Amino acid sequence: MKILVIHGSMRKGNTYALTKKIIDRLSAKPDVDITEISVSELDLPFCQSCHLCFERGEEHCPHYGVMKNIESALIDSDGIIVSGTTYIWSINAALKNLLDHLAYLFHRPSLFGKKGMVIATSAGVGEKGVAKYLKTVLGQWGINGALLATQTAKEREMVSPVRQALKIDSAAEQFYHLIKRGKPTPPSIKAIAVHNAFRAMSLGAYTGSERDTQHWQQSGYKDKAYPVKAGALKYMFGSLVYGVVNLSVKVIERSLKK
Repeated sequence: MKILVIHGSMRKGNTYALTKKIIDRLSAKPDVDITEISVSELDLPFCQSCHLCFERGEEHCPHYGVMKNIESALIDSDGIIVSGTTYIWSINAALKNLLDHLAYLFHRPSLFGKKGMVIATSAGVGEKGVAKYLKTVLGQWGINGALLATQTAKEREMVSPVRQALKIDSAAEQFYHLIKRGKPTPPSIKAIAVHNAFRAMSLGAYTGSERDTQHWQQSGYKDKAYPVKAGALKYMFGSLVYGVVNLSVKVIERSLKK
C-alpha cells in the first residue's frame, strides 16, 4: 500500500509534528510504503495562471520539471495525506501555490478510488475551516470522504498525552483500514454537481480546452454521472445537473456564434 504525504507547512512545527506522529503509526505497518513531499523543499515558483495546463495539458506547465514528480506520486499512491497550517483562517501560501499548480485536476479529475486524509492545526481557531477546504479540494480530484485530523494549541497544552496518543492512533488506524478495504467512498452532492458541470462544459467545448474534452472522452467518464458507486438518487441528480448545464452550454454557444 503506497501512501503519499504532502507536508504543507514551511517549517517543522506543530502541523509537521502531528503529521509525523500519524506517519509513524502507518509506517509500523508491514505493507505500508510512505513517500513524503514537503512544500518547503520544492523549488516551485508561483503559478502564473497561464492556463497552459488547461488548454494544452499539464506537461506544458512552465514548472512541470517540479510538478511531474508530484503528479506521478499522486497517480501511484493508494492513499494521500495533505497537511496544512492555518494562516489568517486559511491555508498558507506555499501549499496554496502547489494546489494552484494542480488546478487542472478540477477540470480533469482522475484520482477516483484513492483514499485521503487531511491534517490541519492552528494556534487558536480556523483549523477546521482549513481541513474542510482541503477535503473539498481532494474531493474534486476524485478523492471522496477524506478523513480529518485537526489540533489546536490549547489541545496540545491541555489534553493529556495519553488522550492525544489515542486520537492519533485512531486516525492512523482508520486511514489504514480505509485503504485496506478498498471500498469506494460515495461522493457528496456537491462533488456530484461539480463533476457533472465540468463533464457537460468539457464535452461541449465550453471550457475552450481540447485537452479537457479528450480527458472526458478517453477516460471512460463521458457517459457516467460519476465514475464510482454513488447511489441511484445521486446518479439521477448528477444526470440532471449534466442535462441542465449541457443545455445552457448549447444556448451560450449559439448566442456567441450570432
